[in-house]
Amino acid sequence: MLKSSLRDNPYVQAPILQSVKTLLNNISLTQSYYPRGSNRATSQLKSLLKNHREWVKPIIDIKGFRHGYITAGATEGINLWRLSDQRPWQYITGDYQWPQMVSNDGIETDINNLDPDRVLYISNPSCIDGNYLSQEYIDKINEAGCPVIYDCTYVSSSCKHDLVVPEHTEQIMFSFSKGFGLIGQRCGLLYTKKIHKILEPLKTVECYNYLSINIINELINNFYVTQMYDDYKEEQTLLCDEHSLTLSDVYFIANSTDPYYEKRRRSGDTARLCLTDENTNDK
Repeated sequence: MLKSSLRDNPYVQAPILQSVKTLLNNISLTQSYYPRGSNRATSQLKSLLKNHREWVKPIIDIKGFRHGYITAGATEGINLWRLSDQRPWQYITGDYQWPQMVSNDGIETDINNLDPDRVLYISNPSCIDGNYLSQEYIDKINEAGCPVIYDCTYVSSSCKHDLVVPEHTEQIMFSFSKGFGLIGQRCGLLYTKKIHKILEPLKTVECYNYLSINIINELINNFYVTQMYDDYKEEQTLLCDEHSLTLSDVYFIANSTDPYYEKRRRSGDTARLCLTDENTNDK
């Protein structure tokens, strides 16, 4: 991997993995080709949500979030949040830009200046650098007392960690795009404390993507939650050593304070760098 490639790539994404490709090849489209109303889809979604809760438990315990929904990646969860929530909101400088891009009504802030009257959108592991938020960071969110939309997209591409849920969290989002490279398959799950006023009616009439249920089930039945990180940590370490970079908690991300990477800085003097390139795909 060239140093200039690290500097010039503005995106972070998982490599296309042969193990995941093989698994996808074994999923038949006809497995999800059946009419709604038979309770088959409801039963399969209920089973998936139960299994997924256990699957992520080595990292995050989502008890208390009684309602679960299938989504088109975390992106749909974000879109529906911005569509249905009229409260003022805030985000940390350098965090994922999509919520602001689709609504353009959030305010940028930092962890020391949170507004308790604004909903806080925040990612953990952080989109800023691929690292888990510290306990001190979580404590400051709790002290502010603001409602939280918690984007855990990078779970399944990260190392084992006790990921703490802020006290006033209302929604938790998961995606399988980052961990497994399923960008085009749009597989995600959303958990809420209260019934989701858009997704719940759709769930009731079984109006959601049945194929996504099958794909996610296959992933969590064949890979444990930190397997991608464990499998590729050695390669991540070698690349970081080669380019004098700092390891991130996400297996395809590295960090650097080298001024050479200045344009990849999202917040402060730390650049977020993607270790994925064409040479790491299809392994």
